[in-house]
Amino acid sequence: MQVKRFKQAQRFRVIVGAACFYATARQIRSGVGDLGQCNAAVQKALDSLEFYRSGPGIESACTGHAGTWEGLQVQLNIA
Repeated sequence: MQVKRFKQAQRFRVIVGAACFYATARQIRSGVGDLGQCNAAVQKALDSLEFYRSGPGIESACTGHAGTWEGLQVQLNIA
């Protein structure tokens, strides 16, 4: 299965624990802050959302994704 990647300019609402901010796919891929654990968690969440949206059914219409990566609770929503 081919994973469909978001365009670099696609904006997301990112929630990590109690912190909430907006970032583009490009910003997420290059790192959203100084904490490596947080960057890795948000990048893995983006990869997971892209993989999920690449599915053949209703998954392709998904607009958000939540889970725990690197021990942090992360939620991404397409803005």
